[in-house]
Amino acid sequence: MNQQKKYIGVICGAAMMGLTANAMAADDHGFTLGVDYGRTEAKKYCDNIVSCDNRDKGSKVEIGYDFNKTFGAELGYTSFGTLFDSNNNSVSVSQKSSAITLSVLGNVPVGDWFGIYGRLGFARYDTNNRGVVEGVPVKDESGNTPFWGAGVKLNLGEQFALRLEYQNYSDLSDLPGRKDDVQGLFMGGVYRF
Repeated sequence: MNQQKKYIGVICGAAMMGLTANAMAADDHGFTLGVDYGRTEAKKYCDNIVSCDNRDKGSKVEIGYDFNKTFGAELGYTSFGTLFDSNNNSVSVSQKSSAITLSVLGNVPVGDWFGIYGRLGFARYDTNNRGVVEGVPVKDESGNTPFWGAGVKLNLGEQFALRLEYQNYSDLSDLPGRKDDVQGLFMGGVYRF
């Protein structure tokens, strides 16, 4: 597993260096700062549990770099809130989750004011668990997982845009017998320096 992490790190580093060098030739590049807020959900966590809540509100903050009008990268922090809160006889668990993310974005401008975009990336997640599953205490969990997103953007000028994005994180956490994808619908803005 450590060898795999090294390979991913080397590939990402080489890609970023190459893209940065290529971006210097482009005339439409610059740093970005994004702030988003929305709804998060882990769909399968509450299957077959009577008293359970698998939704919360979450926020994201990202700093990025646009290499040109169609390609960029972002480093961010996402808080998913409390994704699993159950008070059942056999499962009494509360789980809060967050992640540090690194992703690449592909933008498709549709005129001067509107655009669509997609993102692919990796997330380093941490979950803080409290409670028990069938009498066994649940431990905190952390790991790496891929994620993707798709969204729309409304440009309000040269430097600011509003955006709406759906994101999906694969197997964010592994409570005993409860591995699940986490999804979120976020709305916010992005400012270009």
